Amino acid sequence: MIVPDTKENLNQCICTKCPTYVQCMKDKSEGLFCARGKSACKIEEEECICMDCPVDTEYKLTARLDLMEKKILKLNQFYCINGPAGSKK
Repeated sequence: MIVPDTKENLNQCICTKCPTYVQCMKDKSEGLFCARGKSACKIEEEECICMDCPVDTEYKLTARLDLMEKKILKLNQFYCINGPAGSKK
């Protein structure tokens, strides 16, 4: 599902709390990657918390997946690296 890039979604966004979120992203005020897409920063995958985000829940980005799919997705979601939700990678 496509996530709208809105102020309301940005206010719910937890990107800045993510272990993968780096200083470069902070300096560029990046976030809401599920709507805005990849970061311009160099990133090393740490841990993805996208599934815990209220935006993920609201737009049902992972709600329709079974437990195994969610475990796999948790390792590979990384909208900051892979692009916005609903995009072809």
